[in-house]
Amino acid sequence: MTTPQTSSRWRKATATAAALIFLVFITLPALDGVFHIAPPVDLMENDPAPLPEISFAQLFKAFNVLQRGFLDKTYGFRKNLVRLQNLLDLDILQASSHYHTVIRGKDNWLFLAQENPELNVVEDYRATRLYSPGDLARWVAVYRDRQDWLAARGIHYLLVVAPNKHTVYPEHLPAQYNKTSPRDRTDQLVDALASAGVNILDLRPAMRTVKEKALAYYRTDTHWTTYGAFAGYIEIMLRLARWRPEFAPTIRGDYDISITPGLTGGLASMLALSDRFPEERVTFVPKTPRRAVEVPNPQIPKALFQPTVTMSTGDPSLPSAVVFRDSFAHELMPFLSEHFRQAVYVWPYPSTPREMRVFDKAVVEAEKPDLVIDEFVERYFTEFPPKPKLPPAE
Repeated sequence: MTTPQTSSRWRKATATAAALIFLVFITLPALDGVFHIAPPVDLMENDPAPLPEISFAQLFKAFNVLQRGFLDKTYGFRKNLVRLQNLLDLDILQASSHYHTVIRGKDNWLFLAQENPELNVVEDYRATRLYSPGDLARWVAVYRDRQDWLAARGIHYLLVVAPNKHTVYPEHLPAQYNKTSPRDRTDQLVDALASAGVNILDLRPAMRTVKEKALAYYRTDTHWTTYGAFAGYIEIMLRLARWRPEFAPTIRGDYDISITPGLTGGLASMLALSDRFPEERVTFVPKTPRRAVEVPNPQIPKALFQPTVTMSTGDPSLPSAVVFRDSFAHELMPFLSEHFRQAVYVWPYPSTPREMRVFDKAVVEAEKPDLVIDEFVERYFTEFPPKPKLPPAE
């Protein structure tokens, strides 16, 4: 029989234990900041800017650093908590939503969703917002002007569009993310540019062909595999062979294919769950050594969004190229570089609703290439054009 005194002692003991547990958990982040006791977690995210030295002169700079998420990113056990939150959402609550950064599709496929506050890749795939005639006219004018500017200098132009994973593997998306229109912005813009005479290469058909025989895109990453990149390279070279017929016989296919475990997919790392979504890496190993090597190039900017890379074969009989690129060109570079005396790969900031991606004419004028390639992943290719800037008031 429980007496009032026994019941009171149990209540006090429970309250004391709860208070102690609360104190332990509330002090853990501070302890981790000093002793670094949190278990390591693979979480892909940008590191915060470091705090400046504490001084009155640096007070405003310190405030800006704090305002931009320094405490959020450096909070003790933060990565572990992110991992636990994603485990809860994906495995227990089944709460994967396209308003999250990453969604889980069928068969444990992962897809990029809310890339940033202005870009939702799932909504783009669903074609919920299409271009107006004015939007299309603005983009056509931009690319037509680039092609004409280059042609006036004797430079060939090729615009290349690498598809989103959603476009190539829609069957792995959750069923609720259906298309709302049979045509999307990519269809609109590709057709408009082709009709205007812009030399554009749409790689969507090629990727759909690849997927029938091989994995074109990684399950746990937003990028294509080397199978997909190699198919993209073939299509680019076949298109360029219309300009230089000697390119066609030099397309290389002599590779050993290596499949190895241990790929850390970017989307899985963004969830801090790379161990829960294992995947194999696809590597093409050339049977004969590659000729192109990275060389210094002091006359071009070292970096815009990411470092500029110059690859050279040193073969004076080959043409030269400037490639405005994004992350999808990373797998293309080893293949393409073999066909050029020198190829400069410039990685500008992507387009946003306020500013389109830089087309650096100064680099082109410095390099004087025979060819310029504008390579875009689909989700940045189809950004809405920024509104025209009004002339200054007189």
